[in-house]
Amino acid sequence: MFKTVTQKTTLLATLIGALSLAIPARATITFNGSGIDTNTFQQTANNPCVIGDPSCNEPSGMTYTSNTGPGDYTLTSPIYTATSPFSTFSGNLIPTSFIIGIDSNIAKGAGFQNLTFFDTYVCNPTCTLDAANSYQTATDLPNNNNGNGYSDATLSGFALTAGLNYEFKVGVTNATDGMEEFFIIQNNSPSVPEPVTSALVGSGLIALFFVRRRVRG
Repeated sequence: MFKTVTQKTTLLATLIGALSLAIPARATITFNGSGIDTNTFQQTANNPCVIGDPSCNEPSGMTYTSNTGPGDYTLTSPIYTATSPFSTFSGNLIPTSFIIGIDSNIAKGAGFQNLTFFDTYVCNPTCTLDAANSYQTATDLPNNNNGNGYSDATLSGFALTAGLNYEFKVGVTNATDGMEEFFIIQNNSPSVPEPVTSALVGSGLIALFFVRRRVRG
């Protein structure tokens, strides 16, 4: 009897371990400075600014931090509430999953601007850094679509928690030609499990079924 219980416990521990490996780690934020079409997005009321210059197109009921630049700066956005399912930006609601588009303004011959960080803070009510949803690698901003309302680069991988409040903080140096725009691009792509993950989960459920049958027997 003791041996049977021990075997079942060991099998369950192995199953739990396999399922843990099947669940991918939370992605970190990725910078993409490519100028290809699939990385070029327009700032519109459907892709609203969280921080940007006065020309940002905002939907009714959503606010952003407006600044004219130029120069080195650190700016903080208003506080937003992550919602899922997402339907409207009104009331400073934002989706839980999205991309940040960056439209930079770079004066000719002035060298590159540098994005020193793009941080996300959870504010409930005190604001604390959400490292998994922050980009903290100093990176030069490319001049793919200089100051025309289209993204020169993007930050992807944001995965916020519905119901929590968030703010964004941006640091830029050598801003030589006015203020940049940092805007939300809705990411409505479905999450599809990888084949390996699906197989592991399926195997785990089958194993759990047989364990339960043996226990009942």
